[in-house]
Amino acid sequence: MADITVTCTNDKNVSIAFRWDWDNNPFHLLGLDGIYGYDCNVTTSENTTTDGSTYQGSTAKERNIVITAEIDGDYRKNRELLYRVFPKGRTGTLEYSEDGDIKIITYRVESVTPGATTGVVRDYTISLICTDPYFKDLSDVEVVMASWVSDWYFENGFDINGVEFGHREAELVKEIENNNGADNIGITAIFRADGIVKNPAIYHSESGKYIKVGYAGNDFELQSGQYVVIFTHTGKKNIYLLDGVSQAEIEEHKDRYGMIDWETVVSMYGTIINQYLDEDGDFIQLQDGTNTITYNAESGINYLSVSVYYRISYLGV
Repeated sequence: MADITVTCTNDKNVSIAFRWDWDNNPFHLLGLDGIYGYDCNVTTSENTTTDGSTYQGSTAKERNIVITAEIDGDYRKNRELLYRVFPKGRTGTLEYSEDGDIKIITYRVESVTPGATTGVVRDYTISLICTDPYFKDLSDVEVVMASWVSDWYFENGFDINGVEFGHREAELVKEIENNNGADNIGITAIFRADGIVKNPAIYHSESGKYIKVGYAGNDFELQSGQYVVIFTHTGKKNIYLLDGVSQAEIEEHKDRYGMIDWETVVSMYGTIINQYLDEDGDFIQLQDGTNTITYNAESGINYLSVSVYYRISYLGV
């Protein structure tokens, strides 16, 4: 049998690990439903003059994960822990680990239902509703498109002709491969200016879509030291300006995997500037297959540092 562990951690960072074998673990998995497949709502329309129907679109339904487990050992203590991890309506993260491969999904608690008791062992059924039905990797992938690289090393002797302390590395085009079947994966795009940059933009070549900050008649100038943070994830599409915050302050806010938590950063330092969104633009997202990402600016492009963060979604584990 595969080595499977299911760890649920609530929004207060209290967690429980369920395993198929006891292995000194008082929470023993009996059943795990709702993680291996997916269901969709398929929309069609019928026409009185044609056979069959016309496909309009489809959306993935919410995911209902049901954990059935036995509790052994200190029953009262472990029961209390179960209720602490799964209080009604609260959010949490389920981490599914199989032979070292880990995927996560967020949930809300629907119910915790006691079942049969056999001696000192009692069954419990835990129902979790995942409004976002996709499993995801543990952390974001960062794609650096343009940045400044330090050339300063100690120990060093100054050349009579001067010393270059750093240089700019830039790739106007990056390809992101998404081969897991999921469409509409949001990205986080970061612009940082080391001089004045006018109307920066990110483009998705395959779809022809782009997101541009500033346009004719409503220009936007990013000043030196400022950041623009763009979220294109479903349900939280926004553009933020960070002004007066240093890179060191930003890097104080990292997740447990060492990646910058940009949601926390913008909640602390950001100002929404959606009024500068180009009316012909769109909050671009990654699609299944190859995604070619480029960037540009009407002026000051050589002052621009650009990074794109994304996290691949999975229809099941």
